[in-house]
Amino acid sequence: MNVISNISDGSERYRFDVDHNAVAHFPEPELTEEQFFEQFAALEDGLALLQIHMRGMSENVKLFGSLARHMRRSICPAALSPR
Repeated sequence: MNVISNISDGSERYRFDVDHNAVAHFPEPELTEEQFFEQFAALEDGLALLQIHMRGMSENVKLFGSLARHMRRSICPAALSPR
């Protein structure tokens, strides 16, 4: 069964035919060169921020691993002995 749907994202209105057994696709909006470069710059900024967070998480993982090893050794020193 196909259903005609109207959706508005605030700036444009879309009309599309939805087949419930398929995926609905929105028409691709046309970007000006300026809009493209603005979006690209925003993606670059987001990627730089993500890289900073990933580095921080990596450092936290290293510190946590070191702490966990230290705690394990202090709690169960016999388990690490060569006997």
